[in-house]
Amino acid sequence: MRVACVATGWYPQTPGGLEKYALGLCRQLTEHGDSVDLFVTGDPVSWSARARVCGMTDPTWSLPKRILSARRSFAKHYSEPYDVLNLHFAMYALPLEPFISKRTPRVFNFQGPWAAEGIAEGGSRISAALKYRWERFVYDRADRFITLSTSFKDILSRDYAVAPERVSVVPMGIDTDFFVPASDAASVRRELGWPEDRWVVFTARRLVARVGLLQLIEAVERIPEHARRLSVKIAGKGPMEAELRSAIERRGLSETIELLGFVSEDDLVRAYQAADLTVLPTQLLEGFGTIISESLACGTPVLATPVGGMPEALAPFSPQLLASSARPDDLAAALDGVISKRIALPDREAARSYAVDNYSWPKVYARVRAVFEQAIREHS
Repeated sequence: MRVACVATGWYPQTPGGLEKYALGLCRQLTEHGDSVDLFVTGDPVSWSARARVCGMTDPTWSLPKRILSARRSFAKHYSEPYDVLNLHFAMYALPLEPFISKRTPRVFNFQGPWAAEGIAEGGSRISAALKYRWERFVYDRADRFITLSTSFKDILSRDYAVAPERVSVVPMGIDTDFFVPASDAASVRRELGWPEDRWVVFTARRLVARVGLLQLIEAVERIPEHARRLSVKIAGKGPMEAELRSAIERRGLSETIELLGFVSEDDLVRAYQAADLTVLPTQLLEGFGTIISESLACGTPVLATPVGGMPEALAPFSPQLLASSARPDDLAAALDGVISKRIALPDREAARSYAVDNYSWPKVYARVRAVFEQAIREHS
């Protein structure tokens, strides 16, 4: 199979779930004998003779300049015929439009509503309206869709008029040979300089409003004093860093909550391994939560709010670790329940087995490839 994949940034130069997913999928394709042309922003590097990786544009440029640059890159490097065109983000799908043959089936991996996410992060209504029209134009031309959860399948159907029968739900794939438990979690914690006499709670998030980090800070403040022997580590970067740091200091939590900034992929694994618990306090628009599967693969249980696709990922394994709501008081109650042992944690072996059985890339790849083959049959 010959596949053209149009994603966003080159991982790990651009850290993010979408970027990690697209690269992981393309690696699986080449490992199974397929050839891939992968279009991303930044400075990509090919990993296989079966992979041709093309830099579309510089991600730091203005939007109009990026679109023009991407269009020039497609004109130069997009080389049909392809068996499947796999799209991951509407913004870079539109400038490709003039070069796509009607003979090429399109599969769109929908990982979030671009317009709604813009509003959630403080964007204007005018900008959101333009993004929505942009998305509709791209989605109306896709043959099949893949979402990470039923929650996002419902968004496609409700907000974008995509017929449900055109959408397949396939969870996030991860490298379960890379995300593994530590043979000695205590030694990893010592190497990181994390306290050994506290409950360590970890999260890795882009620092934006919708992921709920302000609510997490407020929840930690609300935990009863007897359960405050807690250390919260927050990895990631984003526009809310200064606001989060101020909120931590204002509440007198500087000894309890630490902003780690960007962490490398290797350090991300070590953080999962060293933590007692991973937490996702998301408030809205969470298609799956990549760190759920990664943390579980490292043997560390996950506590999450009941938002988007996270209940689908966690409820079959540990429903007791879903907070009652995304509000700070309910998140605080769930954290307090875990720390005081009123809420039981699954053991590390069970967490690891669940992740391997459900989210290992070979299993996820087989399901994605089946969607590609279905799109080819239906389009011919």
